[in-house]
Amino acid sequence: MRQFLLLFFLLIGFTSNINCQETKPEKLKKIVIDPGHGGDKPGAQGKISLEKDINLAVSLKLGQLLNQHLSSVEVIYTRKTDHDVDLIRRSQLANRERADLFISIHCNASKNHDACGTETFVMGLAKTQANIEAAKKENADILMEANYGEKYDGFDPNSPESNIFFSFYQNAYLEQSLTLAAKLQDQFTSNIKLLNRGVKQAPYLVLYKTSVPSILTEIGFISNPKEERYLNSQLGQYEIAASIFLAIKQYKNFLEGVNQPLPTMESLIPEEVIKQEKIAKENERKARELAHKLKESMLLENLSSHSDTVKSEVIYRVQFHTDTTKYSTESKKFEPLEDIWMYNDNGLWKYTAGSFKDFHQANQYRHKIRTKGYKDAFVVIFNNNQRISLEKAKEIESKIK
Repeated sequence: MRQFLLLFFLLIGFTSNINCQETKPEKLKKIVIDPGHGGDKPGAQGKISLEKDINLAVSLKLGQLLNQHLSSVEVIYTRKTDHDVDLIRRSQLANRERADLFISIHCNASKNHDACGTETFVMGLAKTQANIEAAKKENADILMEANYGEKYDGFDPNSPESNIFFSFYQNAYLEQSLTLAAKLQDQFTSNIKLLNRGVKQAPYLVLYKTSVPSILTEIGFISNPKEERYLNSQLGQYEIAASIFLAIKQYKNFLEGVNQPLPTMESLIPEEVIKQEKIAKENERKARELAHKLKESMLLENLSSHSDTVKSEVIYRVQFHTDTTKYSTESKKFEPLEDIWMYNDNGLWKYTAGSFKDFHQANQYRHKIRTKGYKDAFVVIFNNNQRISLEKAKEIESKIK
């Protein structure tokens, strides 16, 4: 009997071990999503939109995807509407809620409107001036906060030593943050074909006091017209949100040592959004075709009207005077002459009389005005108010005939 009981308890223990191995505890239970900026801190400004609005739209879509496809994970937002949240309160929220992940979503901007692509930052010292400037731009929001010096331990984002401020900071979650950042950049590149600007380190205040794995991702350039349109489209926002979701799912698998399959991008984007995008693209194609046809039609019209008017534009005149002074064509100085017309040539005003259809008529008029004292008069020819040679005039007239 004693042997039987021993065998029974051993079997129970073995079965329990099997169950423990099959059901691994979840390590990613709570995520804080941080839509950058908000309220009276709009962030970067594009031609048609503000960064704060794009950040919020993408963040809400990401939360929606997490609730639908990863329901075991609790989603918390630093803001769900267009209002301002101090940077330090964003990190305090993640710490207070004991979150397992903090994701701050932003748009990039540059004076170079061709700059494009995505990049993801983790907390650390910037190794390039470009990364320092990027951090300065985002950290500048604290200058609009009351008592920012006290809140951020005397940190001044405009100080040349701002990067050194973080030199003694030790990020206990750097490795995990880098892992998520790398997965996110891979998802961006695979799914939406935006330029991969890489994973970088920079001293972002919103990450500084966040005591959980944290990243700040720049989802595209609002200063680039093409990317700004994409960032404002429903499809673009869903594709970006879906890419972040897939990276989170990959990261969760990595943390928990499982290999659960990832959903497809198509399954994460509402059918209605895909349908609307197809309709929009078809309308754009039709509009381009119509514009092309109109352009061709206008070109043919111009060619036709040009051929009809070229003959009238070949005009023979008699030049009789040159002066540095610009006189009125009604001046009494020119009373004996007809059809006075003038043109400027290298700063000199040159005066002509008469308007004729051929050289013979103009030459006859030249002889006539010579008898009135204009002995140096000579024939000049114009086409579209530009002076041309006799050879050019004959060439134009031969084409019309």
